[in-house]
Amino acid sequence: MRYGAATRLVSLKSLNRMNNRRFDFLGVKISVINPEIAAQKIKEYPFTGPAYICFPDASVVKEAYTDPLLKQILNTAYLTMPDGKPSQIVARLKGHKTVSTVSGFHLCHALLQTDLTHYFYGGNDATIDSMKKKLQQQFPQAKILGYKAPPFVSAAEIANSELVKADIENIRALQPNLVWIGISSPKQDYLMHHFHRQLPQSLMLGVGGVFLYFADETLRSPEWVKKMGLRWAYRLLKEPKRLWPKYYATIKFLLQNRSFFLKLLFRKKQPALS
Repeated sequence: MRYGAATRLVSLKSLNRMNNRRFDFLGVKISVINPEIAAQKIKEYPFTGPAYICFPDASVVKEAYTDPLLKQILNTAYLTMPDGKPSQIVARLKGHKTVSTVSGFHLCHALLQTDLTHYFYGGNDATIDSMKKKLQQQFPQAKILGYKAPPFVSAAEIANSELVKADIENIRALQPNLVWIGISSPKQDYLMHHFHRQLPQSLMLGVGGVFLYFADETLRSPEWVKKMGLRWAYRLLKEPKRLWPKYYATIKFLLQNRSFFLKLLFRKKQPALS
């Protein structure tokens, strides 16, 4: 093994040890983290080996509950962010009082104001055009190396898509520090799983609908709604036909696993770190 490769492996192992503090949310190991620590960890990342970051909300936890591959993808990410109030509630019930929801939008907003370089891969052509204009206005000093709307492929087709492979090769040539993936979840998690090794000098972040929020901030819920944990309700009011089946299934899943929450609520012992 070459010295450089050995160094990369050592550094990645060290990072994994640093970031192994996690708590269990129905089989998904969520990082013990908050927005400030998340931003700092990403700023300090050495970019000497491939890695990715996931943002699973409760609906993705539901999917992972019966999907071993998705669960593995989430549990082996460099960081698995608590995205949404249910994750934060579980963390607090387990005794992790400093954990709070990490918003992909706010994290991206903060990191665009650093010297890190960025590439945005997601959305559609209209979203990308609008987002590009907004980011150029809001962050004129940001080091953005490119934007691209990916082809529409199913989760099962991602790994073998020649179009996606070509896009990843183009991103690899640019060597951005951060590659923001803005497609539906868990599809974006499969994409990062299959392709992060082709980007050895980049950190991939699956941030879902964040591209839409940058393109049109009126789609975002007000901060008071987010703080109350009612972002899902706000989005449901905006898009009831599209989101109701997803939210209904997620609420049903959480209710079916209410014993998990009740045990945490009435537990007496302090949590053991995973």
